[in-house]
Amino acid sequence: MPPKPRFDRDTVLDAAMEVARRDGFAAVTARSVAKALGASTAPVTSYFDNMESLGRAVVGRVVEALIRRISETEGEDPLHVAAFAMARFAADEPRLYEALFLVPHAAPPDWVALRRGFAEGMGEAPRYAALSTRDRDAVAWRASVVTHGICIEVWSGRWAKTSDAALRRLVADLVEPVVARFLAERA
Repeated sequence: MPPKPRFDRDTVLDAAMEVARRDGFAAVTARSVAKALGASTAPVTSYFDNMESLGRAVVGRVVEALIRRISETEGEDPLHVAAFAMARFAADEPRLYEALFLVPHAAPPDWVALRRGFAEGMGEAPRYAALSTRDRDAVAWRASVVTHGICIEVWSGRWAKTSDAALRRLVADLVEPVVARFLAERA
């Protein structure tokens, strides 16, 4: 019976995430992942055809981590929850935020589908229930533009106040006026 492989696809992907988290997305190479595994490049090349496919898998994992962060964050307004969770993610995982949003990708995630999926879920919140799916998508897009501004300030270190209270205050001060204006225009 042949020996069980020491590494599987998830183990290789975990090592790639570790490299991205520590050194940034550009540092994810077959050699750097192999080094994190303590192995040759064979496990990397046996599970991923090329670095582009490994990069897509890393980006997919980062998207999953961000979506999980949003879904685990509590709050009444889904846009405030998402904005706070993204800002918290930028503060806690700056290299992963950078990997997802600040570097070009050969095949980026489907941002429109992600936002639309989120917008559909907003229909469960009383504040957004009367809006059409298109309007929920539009207000989510506007809120995300402002949220990314907050995240860039946090990611870059220009905004150093990253306590939960400070980040929630930023969301209230910067995202809420955009949302409120949009809703007032639709009333």
